[in-house]
Amino acid sequence: MTTRRVIAFLAIAAVAVAAGCGGSESSEPVATTQVTMAKSYRFDPKVIEVDAGSTVIWTNDDNFMHTVKLDGQEDHKVDRGESVSIAFDTAGTYHYVCTLHSQDMSGEVVVK
Repeated sequence: MTTRRVIAFLAIAAVAVAAGCGGSESSEPVATTQVTMAKSYRFDPKVIEVDAGSTVIWTNDDNFMHTVKLDGQEDHKVDRGESVSIAFDTAGTYHYVCTLHSQDMSGEVVVK
């Protein structure tokens, strides 16, 4: 590859990363009760919105064990291929994290 092509390729790659290509890292809430622990150490979607009284299900589709820990609650271990369900009865915003991979995996449940 010539130097010109390398520079052009790097410029296109930088624009794609800046535009957010390749991931669902949006902070806009998604109306769903299903969260996937997707490959690449992430929750998908990262922020969800549910009605009070809903139960949210986190499913581990990754090759590693993860956890779901809501602020002030116990840590739920979720092995590969397994799920955990948590009911949300009270309106509010609930932050959660994988305690094994907290630098990469966190999210929010917005309960209306």
